[in-house]
Formats: sequence, C-alpha cells, structure tokens
Amino acid sequence: MSETTAAPQANESYILVEDELTLNELCATWRDSSFLAMDTEFIRTSTFFPRVGLIQLNAGAGNYLIDPLRISNWDSFCELMTDQSITKIFHSCSEDLQVFMTAMELLPEPVFDTQIAAAFLNQGFGNSYQSLVQNMLGIDLPKGETRSDWLQRPLAEKQYHYAAQDVAYLPEIYQQLHGALLETDRLEWFMEECNSMLTLYRRELSSDFSDYYLAIRGAWQLDARQLNILKHLAQWRERRARTRDKPRNWIVKDKSLLDIARLAPATLEELGTIDEINANFLHHEGGEVLSLIAIASSVSDADLPEPMPRPLEGKTKTRLRQGQKFIEAKALELNMPVEMLIRKRWLITILQNMRAGESVSAEQDAQALLPEELLGWRYSLLMPGLLQAMTKL
Repeated sequence: MSETTAAPQANESYILVEDELTLNELCATWRDSSFLAMDTEFIRTSTFFPRVGLIQLNAGAGNYLIDPLRISNWDSFCELMTDQSITKIFHSCSEDLQVFMTAMELLPEPVFDTQIAAAFLNQGFGNSYQSLVQNMLGIDLPKGETRSDWLQRPLAEKQYHYAAQDVAYLPEIYQQLHGALLETDRLEWFMEECNSMLTLYRRELSSDFSDYYLAIRGAWQLDARQLNILKHLAQWRERRARTRDKPRNWIVKDKSLLDIARLAPATLEELGTIDEINANFLHHEGGEVLSLIAIASSVSDADLPEPMPRPLEGKTKTRLRQGQKFIEAKALELNMPVEMLIRKRWLITILQNMRAGESVSAEQDAQALLPEELLGWRYSLLMPGLLQAMTKL
C-alpha cells in the first residue's frame, strides 16, 4: 500500500523562489505593498555569523520562500528592504536582523516587531510566535522543524510547510496589533522602541568595538591600566571572531581575557601559564596578543578608561529595591509588563552613576544619571518619580 501525503492547508502553501529572474519580478510587484511580513531560517552552531538557509515573505497574499543558496544578485530585494514606505513585519527580529546584516550588509527598515508590540499591549513579554498565533487567532502551530538543517538541499516538504506558516499569520497579527497600539496611544512609543533597536544594530555595522570590554563580567575587578588591556583584547577578539567566522569563546574565553589583562604577560611563556591558553593559541595568536598588551600598557594615565563601578552593596541595594517597587507599581498602573518599562541593569546603572553625588536637583543632572534607554518615551513616564524613589532611605 503506497503512503499518502495530506495536501497542505492554505497557510502552509508556498511559492518557492529559486532564481533571480523570478525574484526580480516579484520585487517589482512587492514595491506596491505597504508591508512585507518576513522571517528567516538559518544555522549558527559553530560560526560567528548566521548562515541563512531560507527567507520567507508574505505581502498579504501568499507565502514566498526565497532560496538564498540559489541567488547571487540581491539588488532589487535590497532596495525593497531599505524602502521607507514599506513596513517590514517580523516576530522577535534580533536574529533576523543579524542575518540581513551578514548576508546583505543592510538593515531592513522600518521594522514592526510583533513581539515588542504585544508587550506594549500587555500580552506577555518575550512571547513566541506560536504563542501569539494561538492567543490572538486560536491556531496551534507545530514546532517540529525549529532545529532543522536549513542548509541541506533539497529541503523536505515539511520544512517548507513549517517555514511558510512562520509568515502566513503575521499580516493579520500586524493589523490587529497596529490597531490596538493606535487605540491605546502607544504606537509612538512602540515605533521609538523599534527605531532604538535598529540604532544598536547600526553601531554593529559601523565596526566600532571599542566598548565591547564593558560587557565582560568581572571587568570591574581590574584597575584602569588592566582595564585598558582588556579593552584592546576585547576589540581584537571581536575582529578575530568575525574574520575567522567563529564564536567569540572559540577564539578565547572571557575568563582568559580577564586573566591576561590582570597578569599582563610580556612573554609567550608567561602567556602560556594562563588557564585554557593552549599551545595552538600561543602559536597562532600569541605574538599579536603580546603586541596588544605592550601597546595598551604604554598608554599614558590620562588616556586610560575609567575604572568600572563595583557591584551594588549596602544602601545602594536598598535603593535598587525601592526603584523596582516603583516600577512594579507603574507597570500595574499602565497595564504593561515590568520588563517592557525597565531592565534591572538600567536601574543598576543609575545607582552606579549616583555614587558621585547623593542629591539630584536640576533636570540636566537627572538626565546625566540615566542610560540612553531611559531618555526616550520612558523618561516622561518614569521621571522624576523613579529617581525620587531611589534616593529615599
């Protein structure tokens, strides 16, 4: 008895785009669209950059699956991606943006992220696409192909059907969320949030890695000169990881960078005494690392980075809790997730900036305490109440 395969549902149906002529013809059609619902499938297990295996698109009538392994000329598609009159709809777009930055050296703009929109409407923070489709449309989606090999060829039919559903419902969800944001007067906040996210990725495209050392946990334990070594090493590792297309920790781990910065070895023998620095690393990277250490160590005191603030303790922990309670009350009042209003690390930044002076008076003084994420739509909602809450004891 021969095996039968059920015909795909309408939401699973798709048109496969495997040549440039077809893609260019479709791009000419899509230029008249007000939005493009999009998703990507990729592999990123042993590389620094994601390797794109499929690009999904829905302009409101049908699912299109574009095979990036069969197409080399993306000019028409890139024009669409940067067309300011066409909204690009994604769900949780951070990794998708990295795909476009890697594959096409661009950022799709403007972006409407349905995960962020749902959070503004108190439909959960960090909701998955499957959860959003179920909650908003009452449809259960499969998750079976999440970890598929999207670089294999040919792809299986079940992979194509799974990929098609990832954009099939985005247009309807977009319409509902956009309308709700308008009704609640939160569309402007939402668009500012999406634009701020894009700004972070534009910095990535600029290849300025000078602040990457700040994200290394434990860097606060270093003095200014050691911190300068760490800064140089973190910049070097970032460029090396991209050149070799390998994860950062495959080049050298954070802990090893901290140990190198602390010891400041001057010879390969000294460098080799550091944990997890093996002979292969010494042979291929040792000379350049020692050169960077020498350069960073020769910098004048005036050009050293500021020491990083210590972890919170004592009174500052109490102030952190007071700030968190204020945010919890404000989130309840606004009917928004706490995480959408503020992140704990932003509160910590405020408290670390406050250590130089306990009082906050003029507005410009208050703004100087705040991370940039709190200077936009959140400022009018949270200030000065948040700072007042965090200065009371």
